[in-house]
Amino acid sequence: MAIIAADIEWRQGLPYSLLFQEFYISPSEEAGSHESAFLQKSDLKQVWRSLSQDCHSFTIAETGFGAGLNFLSCSDLWIDVAPKSSVLEFFSAELFPINKVELAKILSQLPHSYTLSSELIENYPVPVAGIHSLELFQGRIRLHLMFGDANEMFSSISQSANQEQAHYNRHPVDLWFLDGFEPANNPAMWSPELMGTIASLSDQHTTALTANIDNKTISTISDNLKSAGFLVQSTEVKDLQKSTLKGLFIGEKSQPFKLDNSPGANLWHLDKLVRRLSGRDQEVTIIGAGIAGCTTAVALTKRGFKVKVLDRHTLAGQGGSGNSQAIVYPKLSPRDEVLPRINLRALMFASRYYAPFWKHGLGQQCGVICLPENPKIAEDFIQISQRFSDCEDFVQLLKNNQLCDYSGIALESSLGLFFPQLGWLPPAIICQQLLEDHKIPLINTDIDHFKHQLSDNRWHLFDTSGKLAHSTDILVLATAYGCQTFEQTKALPVTQLRGQISQLPAQAKTKSLKTIICGEGYITPALDNYHSCGATYNKGLFSTELRAEDHEMNIAQMRQTDSGLDDALDNLSVINMPGRANFRCTTKDYLPIVGPVPNFSSMIEDFGFLRRDARANSIMKGNYLPNLYINCGMGSRGLSYAPFTAELLASQISQQIPSLERELIQGMHPARFLIRDLKKKRL
Repeated sequence: MAIIAADIEWRQGLPYSLLFQEFYISPSEEAGSHESAFLQKSDLKQVWRSLSQDCHSFTIAETGFGAGLNFLSCSDLWIDVAPKSSVLEFFSAELFPINKVELAKILSQLPHSYTLSSELIENYPVPVAGIHSLELFQGRIRLHLMFGDANEMFSSISQSANQEQAHYNRHPVDLWFLDGFEPANNPAMWSPELMGTIASLSDQHTTALTANIDNKTISTISDNLKSAGFLVQSTEVKDLQKSTLKGLFIGEKSQPFKLDNSPGANLWHLDKLVRRLSGRDQEVTIIGAGIAGCTTAVALTKRGFKVKVLDRHTLAGQGGSGNSQAIVYPKLSPRDEVLPRINLRALMFASRYYAPFWKHGLGQQCGVICLPENPKIAEDFIQISQRFSDCEDFVQLLKNNQLCDYSGIALESSLGLFFPQLGWLPPAIICQQLLEDHKIPLINTDIDHFKHQLSDNRWHLFDTSGKLAHSTDILVLATAYGCQTFEQTKALPVTQLRGQISQLPAQAKTKSLKTIICGEGYITPALDNYHSCGATYNKGLFSTELRAEDHEMNIAQMRQTDSGLDDALDNLSVINMPGRANFRCTTKDYLPIVGPVPNFSSMIEDFGFLRRDARANSIMKGNYLPNLYINCGMGSRGLSYAPFTAELLASQISQQIPSLERELIQGMHPARFLIRDLKKKRL
């Protein structure tokens, strides 16, 4: 959902928070200090200079993003002194984010120009609640902006609501910036609850720093940190009647961790066997060179893994990713549920991910217009526009005259949603370029089955002739419905669904089409004098031969979408009409399957108690096959989902703190169907 932006007033040339009654920029920062106060108090320069080439990442978390000065200051130092092969992961929460225009104004007025100021503004997300991951400076810095309450946001990225299990991550936060307005003005940012959450994401080497805090409240903040397990030192700031705190996490808490006893708060999504992560010497093999496999390969390569992609085709993107014009498809809802939240987050991430491709002439960022198929959907569109009223860069409600102007077609619909940051892409070319740009080898082989060998803790892959084709430390399946052919994943409830697109010859009235139009189906602007139009949903058909009746269905869907579009399409013959047919991999809940592959028989046995009581709790973790992961089940939204799910899977494999809320991770987890079926006594 949309979130309330910061209420800023400019006083004496400086931004001032009307809610918290404080300036965002201190006089020293305004006077030209290069380094933030936090950076001046830390020893990051020495720490980062001494990082080994094998240290792939360093994680900073911040409780208040504000104007981003801590982030920008740290980024400059990271670029200067850290190993070029390492990545800075920066998590920062903000309940009242500064809007893009105000932020640009603030940064432009600083005497010092930070390296990433322009790039931050260019990629700065619209004010929507949740986590927004920005990849900056050629991937060397990842900023995870968390729009929402700091305690809720950081609690959501811990591995468990049970704080005893929250530190399940192998790569906890290295350094905390406890930044926010004065405790008297913003007590929630210094509460015992937040300090406990911070502790749950910390480890023995974790340090926490505060800003300058009024001496009247410093003892309370110190006590809260000590209670959470930090060894605290205080330093008085001369002439300011303020002090700073530095805490080292030692894990000795005077207060017990908060335990989650809510119904069904189980740990099934965590693996009872903690996998050893040896780092860059580990090899990852991905089966499947479609958009899911290629984006996953890139995400893992950026994290330092040695990645190979296997496919039965000699070129990437020849299966479900083979359409000439695939759209980044928007599907929003006025309801705040897991499915629409994931759809929204994936769309926003995809629009940033594909921006460089559009800038270099691959596809077209032409925008997407969604027209309502019935009055109920029209009402939903109005509610969506109200919910995202401050997010016009992302979605706008257009009236009829605007629809005609934006689309280039004389449409009849009274309203529609417009997504200016979306468009179409040639996914096969995108797949090939991703592998080429990141020097990821594609090996042409058809894998029939694979086995895990305990003696070397590796997966051994065999081709259709029964010969050993490859061995690997970590195996990822990105084979869409092909996962049903493997013994380890055949229990996953996926469906193969045929889809056919039609290539409609551009006509006098359709040549002017400037945007993608979606309704019952979709139609794209012309490419080489043909519009892509689709797509059918054929259950139980397994042929890729083109069918005239499917061409007719695609055309009929677009005619039904809008009478103006019906008029523009004129007479079309489906005889010898070009097109393409292939298969989608769909799931029962319309969400992808992303994560570790369960050991189904062991999981059913371990969590059988859920048959008796679906609300029962247990501290038992799940049982998963060693180093086997899957990324599939994206239906017709592979282009929209793939960059998003790839990042999630890569963070899981590298055992990083995920940049996604735990509830949403569980919504896409491969074991979710098994757990649901046990609760409903289907197993």
